Amino acid sequence: MTSFRTKPLAECAFPRHLLLRRWQTTSYQAGWRFRSDWFQPEVRTVVMSLATRAVIPANTAKSLGAARARNGVGISETMMDFRALFTAANQSLDVDALQSLAEGWAEATEAAPPISCTDVYTGLATKAHFQRQIHEVSGLATGCQGAYALAVLSMPGHRGSHGYCWTQLALLGEAVKGQLRGTGATAMYQDSAIHILFPVSEENLSRVVQCKAALEAVEDAALTPVRIAFYPLASDAAAVPTVKAPVVSFFESN
Repeated sequence: MTSFRTKPLAECAFPRHLLLRRWQTTSYQAGWRFRSDWFQPEVRTVVMSLATRAVIPANTAKSLGAARARNGVGISETMMDFRALFTAANQSLDVDALQSLAEGWAEATEAAPPISCTDVYTGLATKAHFQRQIHEVSGLATGCQGAYALAVLSMPGHRGSHGYCWTQLALLGEAVKGQLRGTGATAMYQDSAIHILFPVSEENLSRVVQCKAALEAVEDAALTPVRIAFYPLASDAAAVPTVKAPVVSFFESN
């Protein structure tokens, strides 16, 4: 618990806390995608430096950039977030600190192994990773019929060549991950649809259906209506999805 026994402590502790919250809020408003991933220990270190010394040392900025890279945050979003800090602090952007941040991000990215299983826009699985998951569980489906199934949640398509904007993709990804957490399911976004590979159980079926309601609640029903179709997992699954007909398909407007 923060102590306020002396005036000096109160004066230095509250501004840091206030700056942290203002930075977080400003970053969200600027387009930070996944709110639960924003705070890291390096964030607090940066705030303390700026609040107490009015500057951010190069090594401190580099540490934050490296931490963002290790957490899968892109360079554009990392720099946007850093700019939001100075906006929140009502200060001009420190270009040298921004450069150090970018250097830290680049160095960590070069040292890290390639990341190919997570889509940067939705936070869900990439198509390649989703296909690998299907191949891995197809043997289980052969020996234990009905062990896994596919669900496809189709959303309204878009006129013209433009798809959902990246903020909508981030929100729909968060909605799906929130509903499927703990189910052992893998989800992917492709062509205005969420594809879900999941172990079949009554609870998991219910959670997949709940994804429909969660998607329809995104951005004041911007993705409504959502259709769901369930498919059996074929033992020779080689594409997404490789099925002939749905087991269950239904459409609801509410």
